[in-house]
Amino acid sequence: MHSPALHYQIISQSIEQEILAGRIQAQGKLPAERQLADTFATTRVTLREALALLEGKGLIYRENRRGWYVSPPRLRYNPTERASFNELVTAQGRLGHTRLLASQLAYPSPEAAQTMGLPAFTKSWNLQRLRSLDGRVVLLEENHVCASCCPDLGRHDLSQSLTRLFEEHYQLHLARTQIQFYPVILEGERASLLGLTPGSSALFIRRLNFDEAGRLYELDHEYWRHDALVIELERISAPPALQP
Repeated sequence: MHSPALHYQIISQSIEQEILAGRIQAQGKLPAERQLADTFATTRVTLREALALLEGKGLIYRENRRGWYVSPPRLRYNPTERASFNELVTAQGRLGHTRLLASQLAYPSPEAAQTMGLPAFTKSWNLQRLRSLDGRVVLLEENHVCASCCPDLGRHDLSQSLTRLFEEHYQLHLARTQIQFYPVILEGERASLLGLTPGSSALFIRRLNFDEAGRLYELDHEYWRHDALVIELERISAPPALQP
């Protein structure tokens, strides 16, 4: 009889082999935990250790109160590129969708106001958007936009590309971007909107966009499901200078 630690590893490997062999399709639902525990003659505790291992590898994901599913291929994402979300997913043969959850001209959080360098009692456009990839919610985006740069932003379709909207209607052309990304733990509404249980991990990306005059016109906070994307960056070095 295997020890509990070795048993959950064997279970994890067995399910992984089924996934990699294509016997469980992407976004296909795994059997219920009770059924899987019976199949592997194990306890629910040991089974959940095996499932957590697969989740950590990005092979499966859990929908809150719905069960476990096989993860679809990750989206290849270069956060320094100017392509919109829909342009990015379309270029990779995927289907994207954006749902506007909130749009209001209001006071930003103290952290956002400080980051944007806004004077006291200055409002910004605060947007919250939920983005889906092939029908699966993968990204919660919270945008803070300079109100003086885009005074009538609220009258536009804010489910479209904000980058294109800034360029075409406000002559705000992206000249410089500052980006940070690191893992975070999601709680409350953010976890619920992404279909995650509280305490689940996500990838957080903070982006500051500056125009050609050096003005910070947008602060973008992105919360990605950790298994939804892979970050791809490329650096091209200049050839060495020729010696005289």
